[in-house]
Order: sequence, then C-alpha cells, then structure tokens
Amino acid sequence: MGSKSISKPFPGFDKIFLLGEPGNSRAFRGDMDVTSDEAFALTRAEMQPPHPITVKWTMGRAQPVEVIRTTLVAPFIVADSVVQLLRTHGFTGWSLYGVSVQDKQGQMIPGYSGLAITGRCGNIDWSQSIEVPRIRPAGIFPVWKGFFFDPASWDGSDFFMPAEYVGYKLVVEAVKTAFERAKIRNVRFTPLDQFERSWRV
Repeated sequence: MGSKSISKPFPGFDKIFLLGEPGNSRAFRGDMDVTSDEAFALTRAEMQPPHPITVKWTMGRAQPVEVIRTTLVAPFIVADSVVQLLRTHGFTGWSLYGVSVQDKQGQMIPGYSGLAITGRCGNIDWSQSIEVPRIRPAGIFPVWKGFFFDPASWDGSDFFMPAEYVGYKLVVEAVKTAFERAKIRNVRFTPLDQFERSWRV
C-alpha cells in the first residue's frame, strides 16, 4: 500500500525533479520478466500483477543497493528501507507491486518491491523548452533546456508522472532531500528547469 495525493501549491519547476539513475555501469541491474509495455503499466500504477515479477541479475555488482534499475527504462525497484522512508515522511502519489529479486547465482534477495507512481500531471509541453548551444568535440550543437507542463494540471502528489504514456518519474524537493539525507544510492535528481534533451520536437 502506498499513499494518495493531497493538493498543494505548485512549487515551481526548479523545485520539481526528474527521478533518474546516475549512469553507474557497475551497479546491480536486473532483467524483469515482463514486456516493455507491461513495465510502463506497472510503473504508472495501471497494472497490478497477480504474482511477484521476477527480477534477475543481468549485469553490474552481484548485490544490489537501495534502488535497482533494470534493462527496461521505466521500472524502479526499491528496498524496504526506501519504502519505510516514504511512509515515515508521508509522501504521496505512490504504491507498490510485488517483485522477486535474484542475485548473480540465482538466489533470492528478499526485501524489495516495485515502485508504482499514482500521482499525475498534464502532458509535457516541450514548446516551452529553450534552445541552447553546447560545445562538443565535433562542434557546436543545440540542446533544448527545460521540462514543462501546465502547473494547474499537477494533482499535488509528491511522486507523479505526466498523463501521456511516458516513463518520466517526477518528485518534489522534499523527496530529493529525504533521499539525500538517508544516503539512498543509485538515484539522481535533475531539476526540471535544468533538464536538457538533444532532440527537436
């Protein structure tokens, strides 16, 4: 069981963060026994599996830390310590689904759950992004800075995702602060006003 959202004032795009991974190739990474579409549905809390989803070690360290990423884009697998953190702080907009994590030798690793995001905001408005030149070894190339949506469309959840079918997981600053103070590993927080993409919409 997770938590429902409670409406609150919009904090600003500099206080909303994209919840991602730090790109650590040495971290434990799992292979989930689901399709890509099912992984999105699980992460977006649009599907509840009838039995725990198997997450097998596929690369990286033999043992996971507090957060496990998978070979699929969307899923976040979290340890019981993270779940307890979310509950202690009363964070809203999330729920859980069952997983069965296996180590490099195929042995069960207890104490993990899949994190599902129940909170929502409206569709992403890429038209508000600002084109910025970036110097690369091969020359100067543009990036588009900023990740925006209609603030009025945010339901007030601490964890939320855009209404459109994408895998972006967004959190408020209090979540970032709690994770950092608890030294939760294998996560990265990017302010939405600093988010950069290399593709033109």
